[in-house]
Amino acid sequence: MKKLITVACAALVSLSAFGQGSVLFQNVGPGLTTQGQIKDASGALIGAGSAYTAELLAGTAAGNVSAFTPFITTTSWAGNGWFGVGQAEKVLAGFAPGSLPFFMVRVWDNAGGTITTYGAAVAAGRAAGQSLAAWQLPATTGGLGNPTASPPVPGPALIGMTGFQLVVPEPSTYALLASGAASLLLFRRRK
Repeated sequence: MKKLITVACAALVSLSAFGQGSVLFQNVGPGLTTQGQIKDASGALIGAGSAYTAELLAGTAAGNVSAFTPFITTTSWAGNGWFGVGQAEKVLAGFAPGSLPFFMVRVWDNAGGTITTYGAAVAAGRAAGQSLAAWQLPATTGGLGNPTASPPVPGPALIGMTGFQLVVPEPSTYALLASGAASLLLFRRRK
């Protein structure tokens, strides 16, 4: 019986040690301003629908944000550059409730849902962009929420996020052709 109680106590302690914080993965809501809106490559605010994917990255410092596995993404756009409206809270693996991680958001044209990663979108020459710098939740938010508390403590939205505009990357083929042509011209002039 003592062994059973010891094992149960150890299991409870280990579960509490792995408590995960949560955040509302959206750029609209209480405490957010129009400065967080996202624009497409033409400069217009992204409209309603699911043509674009937004991805959340987080880290313990501004210089070490990375994507989660599995990815925390949304294709829910309400129009006017707002994403994630009505989405459920997202649990952030590795971040304790109340912590203040640094965030970055990446957005890309998902080509009708066929492009599932930011890197693939850039490689395919699709419109893509990311927040200019990682930002930290203000301490006034109370940090990440605690979905396992009784009662649950809701997570904050992405307060502090500034918007950005997507760009279409230059195709690497053209860059290669241009450098090849320049090399040929330089080689011809030497003769």
